[in-house]
This record gives sequence, C-alpha cells and structure tokens, in this order.
Amino acid sequence: MYSPKAIANYFLDLARASGQGITPMKLQKLVYYANGWYAGYTGQPLIDEAVEAWPYGPVIPSLYHEFKRYGSAEIDSKAAEDGNEVPPPADTELRQFLDNVWKQYGQFTGIRLSEMTHALGSPWDLTWKAAAGVRNAGIPVETIVRHFKQAADTAQQRTHQS
Repeated sequence: MYSPKAIANYFLDLARASGQGITPMKLQKLVYYANGWYAGYTGQPLIDEAVEAWPYGPVIPSLYHEFKRYGSAEIDSKAAEDGNEVPPPADTELRQFLDNVWKQYGQFTGIRLSEMTHALGSPWDLTWKAAAGVRNAGIPVETIVRHFKQAADTAQQRTHQS
C-alpha cells in the first residue's frame, strides 16, 4: 500500500504535465477513484489510510488537511511529510494504472467527480446512509472492493461482448 500523498503527488505531476490545474476536491476524488479501481482489481486497497464519508463525498483526511488551505483554488505545491516532498510511486505498472485513472477522470472538475461519487449504491452513498448523520464515518474497505470489483467485472463483460 502507498501513502495517499504519494498517489496525490503523481496526479499533481500528471496535471502539471498536461497543463491543467487541480483543486483539492478534484485531487481527493482522483485518489479515491485510483484506490477504488485498484481495490476492485486486486482485492486490496491502494492507499494505507481509511477513506471517510463526508458531505461532499469520500475524503482521505491526510489529503484534506494537506491541501485545505487552497480552498477551491488550484494547488501549486506537492504533498509533504516532515517538511520533505513525498515522492510519487516509482513502480512502472502502478504508474500505467494511475495514467489510466487520469485518462478516465482527469477531464472532470472536482464538483463533477464529487457528484459521481454520490451515485446511488456507491460506497459513499451506502456509508453515508448507514452512518445516519455521523460525521467522518469510515467507508469499509470491503464496500469499496465489492463496488469496484462489480464495476470492473461489468466493464470486462462489455469489452468481451464488443
């Protein structure tokens, strides 16, 4: 498993390389989707931190606290730990996986990605309803794995039918 900050820094690099800005909300949702799809394909989470259900969707607390000072503005720094920039993952296969997540989701705004995470039956939706107003309830890893595995299986079936 990886630090969410390492994954975030990779997405920040991709955004910069493509000439795009990235807001804290968009970054949150990109890391959430990367974690979800990874969990769906492997059965294990990508990141070493729990994802929580907050009013605007799934949130990784360390990323929230790292970038909250930007509000809805674009991020212009990298995530750090103890004053040192957290290096993005070096694994080539993981980078290709994250590139694919970026290709699928990088085109959307943070608001749109947040709306997408609110879909009926999504891990956020199920946890938000089950928590009945309890703030910052953890989204169970099993719920994320099950949801994204089902989505991955559906996508593979569509590919084989084409």
